[in-house]
Amino acid sequence: MKIIKKIFLKNKIYLFNYKKNSFFEGVYRFLAVIISPIFIKFNPNLISFLSLICGFFGLVSVTILDIKIQYLIIFFFISFVLDFTDGLVARYNMKSSFHGRFIDGLFDIFVIGFLHIVLLMYLLKFSNSEFKNLPLIFYLTTILIMPVQHLILDRFASLARWCNQISKRKNIKPYYRNIFLNKFTMIFFDIQHFLLVYILIFNDLNFSIIVNLFFATSFIASLFSIIIYILLSKKNFNFITNQKDNNE
Repeated sequence: MKIIKKIFLKNKIYLFNYKKNSFFEGVYRFLAVIISPIFIKFNPNLISFLSLICGFFGLVSVTILDIKIQYLIIFFFISFVLDFTDGLVARYNMKSSFHGRFIDGLFDIFVIGFLHIVLLMYLLKFSNSEFKNLPLIFYLTTILIMPVQHLILDRFASLARWCNQISKRKNIKPYYRNIFLNKFTMIFFDIQHFLLVYILIFNDLNFSIIVNLFFATSFIASLFSIIIYILLSKKNFNFITNQKDNNE
C-alpha cells in the first residue's frame, strides 16, 4: 500500500485531470497505479515488452484461433494499462530514459497497429453485415497512415530541435499537440476506447458499424494530425537554411 500511495501522490495531478488527459487515459493510469506494486522490481522496458506481447497475442489469436472478440479486446486493454505502468515504475525507481521512451513509443505503434488488424480480420471473418463491404483500401490506408502520423510527428520534433540548435534560437516548439490537437486528440481517443468497451460488453451487436466508426475516427485523427504538422513544417522550417549542416 505504501508503494501505491507514493505513486498515487506523484501522479494524482494526471488522474482524471481532463485538462491534461482524456477520460480513458485517466482510467488506464489509475489502474496502472493499482497494479504497479506487482511490477515495481521489473525493468520498465520489460513491462513495455509485456504490453507488446499482449497485443501480439491478440493478433496471433485472431489469425489461428477461433476466439471471441471480447477476449481479444481484453488483451488489448491489459496492454494499454501496462503501457502506463512502465512509465510509473521507471519514474518511481528513477530509471526513466530516452531509450525507454523510444521503446515505449515504438511498441505503442505496434500495439495500436495490431488492434486495427485484429478488428479488420474479425470483421472480415465473422461479420455478415452489409456494412463490412466498405472498400478494403480504406481499412488498409487507415492501418498504414497511423505509423506514418507518428513518423511525421517524430521527424518534426527532431528537426525543430535541430533548427533551434543550428540557428541558436529556441522559438520552434518540438510538439504542438497541446496547442492544436489537445482536445481533438483526447476526444477521438475517448471515442475509440468507448467503442472498444462497447464491443467488449455487447459483442456482435452492431459490430460492423462499431468497427467502421473506430476506423473512421482513427483515419480522421491521423489525417488531421499529418496535415497540421505539414503546415507547421512549412511555417517553421521554410526560412531556415540547412547550409551550415550540409557543410559539416
